Amino acid sequence: MHEVYSYIDFRNQKHSSFSGLKRIDKRDYPEVAIREALLNLIVHREYSYSASSFIRMYTDRIEFTSIGGLLKGITLEDIQLGISVCRNPKLANIFYRLELIEAYGTGIQKILDSYSESEFKPQFVTTENAFKIILPNLNYQKKSIKIMEDIVVYDCPENKILEFAKTHTQFTRKDIQDTFNLSQTTCGRILNRMKEEGQISQHGKGKNTFYILNKNHV
Repeated sequence: MHEVYSYIDFRNQKHSSFSGLKRIDKRDYPEVAIREALLNLIVHREYSYSASSFIRMYTDRIEFTSIGGLLKGITLEDIQLGISVCRNPKLANIFYRLELIEAYGTGIQKILDSYSESEFKPQFVTTENAFKIILPNLNYQKKSIKIMEDIVVYDCPENKILEFAKTHTQFTRKDIQDTFNLSQTTCGRILNRMKEEGQISQHGKGKNTFYILNKNHV
């Protein structure tokens, strides 16, 4: 649990803005929301299934998906009201004694409270066999939204870089920085994510490093 939290926390970027002379720092995701969503993922999942739980990080959101829907007789509205019926009481008791859980049934409300001053709100999705918590990125700026049936596609930096790559045989990080007015850190983070997702590939070393668009994205 601590390793997973550290991994997410490292990628939970901090952005600064100014109100007069006052500097205001805001992270992409409230730490309390990440903590409670992770605890929910571990404590309330159905361990009789061998399937894995999932944490997926996107440009505009992070999703926590655990195996095991709500217990019979409990609705999503009940959960949001603070009603808690624990699936794994012994495990929950251990977390309580370790002071990781302060009180039963408060996690969802803490997540909602952490977004109380934001226009973006957490979402909770439940099916018969799964439960998902979706935390929106507080610093994500929606520039344009295209709705196709029930799918929302955001005009994010990756999409712009993909379009750029389609018209260039190869390109460098500096090319992307200058074209889209990105900082070196942000640009490096985006290119690394695109590599991990198989959209682009990296070639060369050091100052001779360049990128090309993978064939399946041409």
